[in-house]
Amino acid sequence: MSPSIDTLGAVLDALGTTLPGFFSDLQSSLPYTPFYSSADLIEIGKADTISYRVIGLDHPNRQMLMLHERYAIGADTGEEFTHAAQEAGVVLSGAVEVTVGNQKRILGPGDGYYFDSRLPHRFRNVHEGQSEIVSAITPPTY
Repeated sequence: MSPSIDTLGAVLDALGTTLPGFFSDLQSSLPYTPFYSSADLIEIGKADTISYRVIGLDHPNRQMLMLHERYAIGADTGEEFTHAAQEAGVVLSGAVEVTVGNQKRILGPGDGYYFDSRLPHRFRNVHEGQSEIVSAITPPTY
């Protein structure tokens, strides 16, 4: 009903297309600019619990996926998942429990992470309010 980016990628792979190909109509309709207002960020998450807003979706020859992430109270990415990439991020507000492989840590504002996404990983908001992260994934999975 609300697939993760990895699940959507696997479904599209089975259908013989890619995430960029699937969203090519959306990308081609957007004029390129190096600047993005909040309204320009494209939502690809489960907006009611986890919001993943893409920065620079229309950037030509994009080499990374840049996200503004928001996690509602109790939001959880669910079971640990993997994909072929590297990712890094910084917590802007709140507190997020990040699990990577057999390591787990609660990160607060200003704390960051960087890991090989082939390791099983998971994100869970453990704050009493919303938590926010800015992250980058390369190569882009969307």
